[in-house]
This record gives sequence, structure tokens and C-alpha cells, in this order.
Amino acid sequence: MASNNSTEVLPGARIRRDTIPALVMMVFILLINGGVILLISCHSRLRTKSNIILISLAVSDFLVGFVGIPFVVACSATFYFPLCLSSSIFFTFISFSTVLHITAMTCDRYIYITWALRYDEIVQRGRAILVVAFIWFISLFSLVRLSWTLNINMHTAKEDLALVQEKETIYLMFNFIVFFFIPLVTMAILDAHMLLLLREQCYRIARDNLPAELVKREKKMQRRQRRAVLTCVLLLILYVILWLPYFILELMQHYFGDRYGVPYIVSTTITYLRLCTPIFNPLIYTLRKYDLKRAAERAWYNVFSSCRHGLPRKRPEEIPLSSGTNV
Repeated sequence: MASNNSTEVLPGARIRRDTIPALVMMVFILLINGGVILLISCHSRLRTKSNIILISLAVSDFLVGFVGIPFVVACSATFYFPLCLSSSIFFTFISFSTVLHITAMTCDRYIYITWALRYDEIVQRGRAILVVAFIWFISLFSLVRLSWTLNINMHTAKEDLALVQEKETIYLMFNFIVFFFIPLVTMAILDAHMLLLLREQCYRIARDNLPAELVKREKKMQRRQRRAVLTCVLLLILYVILWLPYFILELMQHYFGDRYGVPYIVSTTITYLRLCTPIFNPLIYTLRKYDLKRAAERAWYNVFSSCRHGLPRKRPEEIPLSSGTNV
């Protein structure tokens, strides 16, 4: 924030005890997201168009453990303004990246359910890569904040501080509206429409008296589509729960400063809430997405069976990676 204008390192800087949970979370973040990245990278059948978005989200979450948490620990240990500013900007960057990836996943499912016959024509690999590149490019907007905050110190003139405060107000409100409220409303509308379409399809199957084999196949596809939609809904709900307090805290600190001091336990809880996102995201889409779940089960089986002598290992073809669908 602009009000934190000290650039001095506090004497006796050291790792505080309350950063130990962050370091533990860093290990889990790196292991879980690194595993997802390796899983998709090492299996050609997992490198589908929809999984391109997932592996990009895993990279974004991996950066939280690789870059974000070291920033948090360094800021907490030194209270050095450039470090704390870099930490704040980095997590703004990650929040942009996360919500845009989830939005892209929701749009992908919406196209698959609404225009199933034209899905391969609309969602092409090249277009998916362009969407991912666009997400990373737009997320870099968070770096704009450096242009007016990096050189602030205790000697900055009041007129310049007033100008900085004005820019901060515009920046924070723009972030909240464009990178939180609009994606939230968009995804809520798309998710609701997809659930209604799936419900209508269920009524159609029951009404049209289709052959038993076709009904069984349609219901199986319905279940997978519903799981995919509910996964998007769950990711959206978690994003709101884990990131909304962060946006609110930033707005409060900007508008009220120290007049309404936020208790330390509250600010710490909000910090750890946003650090939970890169742990929950890969667990949710790995456990709920059929091809990733089967590949993860196979990988775990191979790891544990190789550690237990005398237990025959299943051949790779005995545990299928995918059913041939993108759901």
C-alpha cells in the first residue's frame, strides 16, 4: 500500500514463527502442482485442449510456492517496503491469473455442452494456447502499480502522495470490478445456464423413450458433464471464499488506513486463506476430472507397488488413462 512508505530494514530481521505454516504450505504447493504439471506433460493423451488451461493454472499456482511465499516470508522478516510491495503486486498478479483461468475453464465447458457437435471446430489447440497466452498477458496489468509506488519513501512530498493515493483508488476499484465482479457474474450466469441445459437433456432422455443402450450412454455422459460443471462451480466458490477477503482488506487499508486497525489474527488468516488456493485448485480438478484422476491413480499405484517387493505391478494398459473424451 502507498501508506507503507518506509524503505528501512528493521534491525534483527529474522524468520518469524508465524511464517512456519507458510513454509509448510509452500512444500505442499510445489509438490501438488509440480505433480500435476509432470502428469500432464509426461502423458500425451492428457495433453488435450481443455487440459492446456489446467496445466497453465497449475503453473500459476506453482509460482505461489516458488515465488509468492518467499516474498511473504521475506516481507514478514524484514518489513522492507520494496519486498512487501513486490509481495502485494505478485499476489494481485496471481489473483488475476487464477480468476481468468477459471473463467476460461468455464467457457470451455460451456462451449462443450452448448455446441457439442462444433466443439472441436470452435476450440482448437492453437486457439487454446492463444487464450492461455492472453491470460498471462492480461495478468501482467498488475505490474502497472510499480510505476507510481516503487519510489515512495518518507521524504515524498504531500502533493505526490495525494496523486499516488488517487491512482491507488482507481487501480483498486478497477481490479475489483474487472478482475473480480465481472468474472464472478459471468461465470455464475454460464454455470447456471449449463446446469439448466443438463436438466433439460435429462427430461428429453426420459421423454423420448430412447433405446436402453443409448439411454445408458447418454446418462453416463450426463454424469461426466455435470461433474465438469460442478467442478467449475466449486472452483468459483473457493475463489470467492479465499480471495474476496483479500480484496476487501486492501480496500479497507487504502480508504481507512490505521483508523480502523485490522486485528493481526484477521490479517494473518486472510493471508493464509489466499495461500490455500493453489492447494485446493489442483486437488479439485485432479480428483473430479476423469482422465487426470485415472492417470493420478495409475501413477500412485506404480509408485507404491515399486516400493513393495513381491507385489506384481499392473501393466500401463490395465489402468486406462482416458475414455477418449475431454470431460
